[in-house]
Amino acid sequence: MVNFKILQKSEREDVNELINAAESHLTKTLIPIQENTKGTGGENFLKKFIKTYKATGSPIFVNLDHNLAEKRLGDAEKIVKELELIVESTAEHVSGYKLNFQSLLTFLIAKRINFVQEIKDIVKAKTGVEPVVWLDQKLGDIPNTNFQAADILYKLGFDAVHVLPLIGPDCAGALQIAAERNDMAGVIHVINMTHDGYKEAKQDYFKDDVMDKLRERTLGTYTYPVKTGKETTQIKIRAIGTIEPANRPYELFDGYKRIYNDKIMILSIGIGTQGALPGSALYAGATCEGIGRFIFNADTGIDNAGNMAKKAELCKQSALLALSARYSNEPYPLENIKSILKEFNPEISESTREGLNRVYLARTEAVNR
Repeated sequence: MVNFKILQKSEREDVNELINAAESHLTKTLIPIQENTKGTGGENFLKKFIKTYKATGSPIFVNLDHNLAEKRLGDAEKIVKELELIVESTAEHVSGYKLNFQSLLTFLIAKRINFVQEIKDIVKAKTGVEPVVWLDQKLGDIPNTNFQAADILYKLGFDAVHVLPLIGPDCAGALQIAAERNDMAGVIHVINMTHDGYKEAKQDYFKDDVMDKLRERTLGTYTYPVKTGKETTQIKIRAIGTIEPANRPYELFDGYKRIYNDKIMILSIGIGTQGALPGSALYAGATCEGIGRFIFNADTGIDNAGNMAKKAELCKQSALLALSARYSNEPYPLENIKSILKEFNPEISESTREGLNRVYLARTEAVNR
């Protein structure tokens, strides 16, 4: 039994429900995935995530999408300090950090080449454990180029890097070669995206079975020759995690039930401005979900440290309540979550709401069969 000491600090009346939900997620999802990924690339990524999760009890991670875009390059150091404030404010309430490419560039422009380890050190000072930090730069080039880029990124300290497997299995496999040569780091396949245009792309360009093939090829059942430089290696294509959208929860649920099960991590994004609320993806079957601007944005610039910590804590509570509903086969606790977050004006899109209802009905029908 894990103590989840940070959760025990909460003064909520239902703190035991939160602790039980955290324990259920550990035993029913995280541990089975760990068993299914032993000896594979990315195993260390999951180990670190679980270690941090045991300290924080949090199934959410922060999207560090704060960067220099539309600002002067000379502002890089200021933006970096704000990024560090986001990390320090949220450290006790999340289990990892995902950077986008723009934030990576911001750190490098500020000449902070050790920034990944610095992020980990900030969190370790607050929690006693080192979190996973990974890069949401969706590599989508030829195998040799992907290999070279990934090798550099892993050497910067990232625990995993995203790839677009629809470019080709050898392009994804090239990341695996780089990952295995860098302390068995992780590869995360971007399968399903959150923006409207991707729905158009799937409809116009994908055959009916393309999504399922991409999902199935995350699981190590498909071998392909990968050429990097003069070397050709037969690679069993395998990811430690896959991206699925929180704002389309029934699509996520469908992939989870039919293909993923508990064989792989499902990392989900799309919470906040894209229409989902905390716990939307977790309720549908995700392993963890990312929240960014909803936590750290204010009307102008980033929020103050107190508000960011408060929002991260409330998002964690909301996510755990959604997990409690998932494991007890109850509806997504929408009104409860909206009440918890009411101070921060939470909004949920009608399509996300409908998707969550479909997930509940599907689960209910499965139980009653």
